[in-house]
Amino acid sequence: MRTALAAVWATILCAFFVQTANALQTDLISLKADSVFASGVIGLMMATYYLGYVMGPLIGRVVIGRIGHINTVLVTMLLPAAVILVQPLFITAPAWALFRALSGFALAISYVAVESWIHESVGNGLRGRVFSLYMFSQLVGMTLAQGLLTFGTADTYYMFVLAAALFLMAAIPILTARHTAPSGAPPKPLPLPTLFRLAPRGALVTLLAGLSWSIFFTFGPVYAKRVGFDMAGIGFLMAISVAAGGVMQMPAGWMSDRWGRKPVLLILFGGGVLASLIGIAFDGASAHLIAAALSGGFIFPIYAVAAALVNDGVKQEARVAAASGLVLLFGFGSIFGPLLCGLAMGAMGPSGFFAVVAATMICGLAVLLAAAPQGRARSSVFKTRRSNSSVKARAT
Repeated sequence: MRTALAAVWATILCAFFVQTANALQTDLISLKADSVFASGVIGLMMATYYLGYVMGPLIGRVVIGRIGHINTVLVTMLLPAAVILVQPLFITAPAWALFRALSGFALAISYVAVESWIHESVGNGLRGRVFSLYMFSQLVGMTLAQGLLTFGTADTYYMFVLAAALFLMAAIPILTARHTAPSGAPPKPLPLPTLFRLAPRGALVTLLAGLSWSIFFTFGPVYAKRVGFDMAGIGFLMAISVAAGGVMQMPAGWMSDRWGRKPVLLILFGGGVLASLIGIAFDGASAHLIAAALSGGFIFPIYAVAAALVNDGVKQEARVAAASGLVLLFGFGSIFGPLLCGLAMGAMGPSGFFAVVAATMICGLAVLLAAAPQGRARSSVFKTRRSNSSVKARAT
């Protein structure tokens, strides 16, 4: 484990700074947009981030193949840092949509570079533990970002400068790890039709995970502001949501290994429905905080369990390609979260936030209860082969 961490510590530290910067900029942009634009416009602008995001995995491997992992990370940190610095200077919907798309595009490529670095540097026996640490570092960064909201408001320019500085800090550990960087481009992402054929339930759950994550991160601060929280309260609500998700990551993964993916996903989606209903049915600061914390605890582990479910149906040698395909699939699902939530909050007010979350969780339950069993085709092939072998054995 120590040798594996020595090869990838820079990527884990980089991910921490990236997610701190990205969570902070998302909060600032959401809150600033809420004071200028209507809910539907906010949803459309925030969705363009994920539109750029889905392009990253398609182009990222080409960029990495040409300039290498380290230079790719450097470039993809400079671009969002520059974007967040100029964004407050051009407060128009088209400009912000373009800025968000550029940021999503750059960060998606950085994720491909960092995660392929980990895949190529760590053996199969340690990859799960190293990736858990990688995900945990991101959640810690997201939680820290919520605390940074207490140092200013979305109207103070230095908060945007702080987000840019954090993006630049993410490049520092990568620069010090040139001797551990892999060479060559990562494999081409597994085509989405192939993912759906190999793991239909896992692919659909991954889409819903992306949708629910994007709802929380793009409209969570807007929801908190509209129900009456100040900047410190907004930061606290988002922090406990992300922290609850971080606390639940490891238990959810352990239970899915012991009990199976489907039972754990049913618990997560079912818990998400109940948490959302609390947010809809009850008013007051305590109810909002409890609903947000419970929702985060149930929602944020879904992606990791969905990824495990997909990998259960994919051969070992194709799992790196499948990981890139999952990033793409998660991004596609994320596009629709801000769009749907913006429309719902425009029509229903703040309660539209948890209404969309609840609807997403109900869709997850429907997928798990109605979809064909994972790997059924593979089991049928296995049974056919075993039957044929038995016939041959009896014939001889």
